[in-house]
Amino acid sequence: MVMRDLLFNRIHWLQGLLLALLLAATQVQAATFSASVDRKEVAERDTFTLMLRYSEQVGFGSPDLTPLQNDFQVLNQQRSNQFRSINGKTESFTEWTLTLTPRRNGKLTIPPIRFENQQTQPITINVRELSDDVKAQIAKEFFFDTEISQQDNYYVQGQILYTEKLYYSVSHEDATLSEFKVTDALVQPLGDVRQYTTVVDGQRLGVYERRFAIFPEESGELVIPGQRFSARISNPYDRWSRGRQGSAVSKPITLQVKPIPQDYPQAPWIPAENLSISETFSTPPQQWVAGEPVTRTLIMTAKGLPGSQLPAIALPVVDNLRYYPDQTQQNEQSSDDGLSGTSEQSIALVPGSSGRILLPEIRIPWWNTRSATLEYAVLPAHSIQIKPAKGTAASSQTAEPVKNNSADSAADATAQPAAGETSSTAELLVWQLAVAVLVLSNGLFLLLWWHVRRTTPARPAASESAQQDHPQKTLKQHWQALNKACQQGDAAAIRSHLLDWANAGGLNLRNVNNQQPLVSLSQLGERLPEPRLQAALAELDARLYSPQQNSAYNGQNLLALLKELQRQSGKTETQRAVLYPH
Repeated sequence: MVMRDLLFNRIHWLQGLLLALLLAATQVQAATFSASVDRKEVAERDTFTLMLRYSEQVGFGSPDLTPLQNDFQVLNQQRSNQFRSINGKTESFTEWTLTLTPRRNGKLTIPPIRFENQQTQPITINVRELSDDVKAQIAKEFFFDTEISQQDNYYVQGQILYTEKLYYSVSHEDATLSEFKVTDALVQPLGDVRQYTTVVDGQRLGVYERRFAIFPEESGELVIPGQRFSARISNPYDRWSRGRQGSAVSKPITLQVKPIPQDYPQAPWIPAENLSISETFSTPPQQWVAGEPVTRTLIMTAKGLPGSQLPAIALPVVDNLRYYPDQTQQNEQSSDDGLSGTSEQSIALVPGSSGRILLPEIRIPWWNTRSATLEYAVLPAHSIQIKPAKGTAASSQTAEPVKNNSADSAADATAQPAAGETSSTAELLVWQLAVAVLVLSNGLFLLLWWHVRRTTPARPAASESAQQDHPQKTLKQHWQALNKACQQGDAAAIRSHLLDWANAGGLNLRNVNNQQPLVSLSQLGERLPEPRLQAALAELDARLYSPQQNSAYNGQNLLALLKELQRQSGKTETQRAVLYPH
C-alpha cells in the first residue's frame, strides 16, 4: 500500500510538472497580432491598404473591425493563410488585407484592433485636402498633380522632396511615364511607383504616384522638367480596335537653390534636417591597457542626406595615443519623409604607455535646412586612466629597491652619464661625417648630370611616341597609387598622387586652356569649383600642415568623392575601364 501511494504521488508530481512546462512553452510562443499600412500620407477620398497579421493559422473568426468605422470606410477585405520555410526557418501566419478610405481630412488614427486576446498598435494617418487645381481637372482623362516639400530654404546638396501623382479616369494599356531626371542634381527614388484609387467630387479616379529625393549639386536656378505620361486607351465596345493614344504633360517647376552660407565654418558642408553622432568602444574605458588596441566606432546619422554625403570625422591629435583608421561603412534608408543616411567610422586606438589621457570633445558643424541655422553635433570629452601593460609594474617595483647610498654606487652613477655622453658624441660625429659625404656625392652627381644634359642631344620624337603609345597606362598607374594611398590613410602620399593624377588627365584637367600644371591642392579646388571637393581638399591641407602629426587621416571620403566626380565627367566606357580596374 505504501509503495503504491508513493508511486501515485510520484506520477501526480510528474503530471503537474509536465503541465507547468506546457503552459510555460505556450506563453513563450504566444501568438502575436500586428498592423501595418502601405502609406501614411493620403489625400481625401484616397484608398490605402491596411494589413493585419496573426502569427498562427486561423480557421474561423476574424478581427473586430468595429473601431475602424468612425473614421474609415472598409471597401474590400481579403484573408489568406500562408506558410513559409526560408533557410530551415518556418513561418506560419494568417493575414487580413483591407482596402480603406478616410471619411474626413486631418490626422486620423487607426485604433487598436483586437483578435484572440491580442491587439495591434495604433497607426496615425495624415489625410490632406485635394487642391482646387486637381478638382478643376477631373474632367480630363489624364492629368498631373506635383508637389514640392513645403519649405523655402533650398540649399546646395540639401534634400528636396518631390511628389508626383498622375490621375486617370479611363481604362488604358501600355502606360509609360518619362524617366525622372534633373540637370545638375542627384536624384534618388523613394520606393516604387504606387497605384491606388480615389474619389474627387463623386468621380472615382485611378492614381499613379511616385516620389523622389533631389539633391542639387550647384546653387542658383534649378529646373525640374515637366514629366510626360502616355497610354493606349482601349475601346470597350470593339475588342478588335487598337484604341487611341492618350497623354498628359506636367508643368516644369523652377526653384532657387542657395549656396553655402558665408558664415559656415571651414569644415565639410552638411545640409540636413537633423544630425546626431554617437560612439561605442570595444573595451570599456576603465579597462584600457597600454599597448593593447581598442576599437572606437563613431556613428553619424543624418536625416535628409544619403550616407555617401556624410564626411569622415577628423580626430584631434592626442599625445601617447596612436590612431589606425579602418574603412567607413555608409548606407541609407528611404521613407515617405526622404532619405536618412548613416556613416560608421571605426578607428583602432593604441595607448603608448600608462597614465591619464584626454580624448577631446568632437564638434561637427552642420546646417539645419529647416530653420536655416548653424548647429553642432557634439561628443563629450573622455578622461581615461590607462593601466600599465602586464609585467611593466612588477619590473619597476623590483628595480626600485636596488638603489643604495654607498660611495661606490654614487661613483658608478656619476660615471655612467659621462660614458653615455662620450658614446653620444662619437655617434654624432659619425652621423655628421656620413651626411657630409652624402651631400658631396649628390653635388658631384648633379654636376655630372647637368654636363651630360648639355652635351647629349635630346630625342623628343622617341619620348613623345612612347608617351603616345601608353597614355592611359600612365594615368592608370597614377590612379592606382592614389587609390592605395587613400586606403592606407597616408595624407602626404595622397596629396602627391592626387596632383600627379590630375596633371596626367584625371577629371579631364590635362591641358585645360593651356594652364600651368597643378602644384597645390588649392589650385585643384579652383579648377573644380565643387563644394564637397573643396571642403575635402581643405581638410587634407589642414591635416598636412598641422604642427602635430599622427595617422588619424581617413582618405575613404576623398576617394569616394573623386570616383563620383569621375563618373560625372563624361568619360567613355573604355576610359572608365582603365581608370577603375576591377
